[in-house]
Amino acid sequence: MKGQAIRERYEKTCESYDELYRGEQYEKYFIALKVVKPRGIVLDAGCGTALLAEFLKAWELLDSLDLYVCLDYSGCMLGIAEWKLRNICGGNCTAVLGDVENLPFRRGVFDVTYAFTVIDLLDNPLRGLREMVRVTRGEVVVSTLKRLPYKDMLLNMGFKVIGESSKDLIFKVK
Repeated sequence: MKGQAIRERYEKTCESYDELYRGEQYEKYFIALKVVKPRGIVLDAGCGTALLAEFLKAWELLDSLDLYVCLDYSGCMLGIAEWKLRNICGGNCTAVLGDVENLPFRRGVFDVTYAFTVIDLLDNPLRGLREMVRVTRGEVVVSTLKRLPYKDMLLNMGFKVIGESSKDLIFKVK
């Protein structure tokens, strides 16, 4: 399955992820956060190494949140995320090992969910999107590579394009 192969790849490359992808991810965050600000309880679905948490800290947005939850299915990526969270969070952050297609949270617990470059990696993107919508009472923000065929699926689910980076389209739904 695609998900298992991707998990194995991230396990092998997690130590170099930030160096390879920080700039690309920060570009998406900057675009998305102009439209959907984090507030209350936030889920970073497919958090990787917690680059979004770093970005939020740099923009002084992390400490004002009630809770910031990083979720990823790569133990190596989540280990790096946990280390970062211990160093940048004032006790309002947690990391959870889990799968975006089967989120271990009750309905409507999050005020905002962000999932950058995640649906492209799922075995069942539609299931992952439905799960994110299920656990979020506010906005869900996702990005997908422009070259992949997910735009129509997102639009049909009520997502709207809120911006684009050099490689991705960024969507939100409320």
